[in-house]
Amino acid sequence: MTAARLAVPLFFALALRAAFGAPAPAEPTKQVTALAPQDIRWVTPPYYTDGRQRAYLRGDSSKGGDWIDRVRIPGGSRVLAHIHPDDEIVTVIEGTWYLGIGNGFDERKLRAYPAGSFIVIPAGVPHFLATKAGPVIVQASGQGIFRTKYVEE
Repeated sequence: MTAARLAVPLFFALALRAAFGAPAPAEPTKQVTALAPQDIRWVTPPYYTDGRQRAYLRGDSSKGGDWIDRVRIPGGSRVLAHIHPDDEIVTVIEGTWYLGIGNGFDERKLRAYPAGSFIVIPAGVPHFLATKAGPVIVQASGQGIFRTKYVEE
């Protein structure tokens, strides 16, 4: 067979494929993550000894990578001054979260952030926390391993 005779059937095969389309590629297998409040699983990590609990919504803040957690803090709690090596990005989900900036807990420096508030505490900025009525739930997110260093004992 000559090249010209082979080209004609090849041309028609390609034309038919173009006219009727190639089979559609398979849909990507992406999975939706959705949790209703009753489906959120709360745990007490070993570094929480004051009644706080954490829920790992996406990723694992103890292992690194991108993560989103929720923290439930009992009413009447105080968290002494501490820092984080990365920005702390927080949204108040429920209740009122009290935040103060400084190297030592000072009730007069606390500022109230009600549900719906959004706060970014830059890496290395010493801060302290409190709740009055409770519980308070905040959502924190970040990248890397979540670490806390207390500057006040």
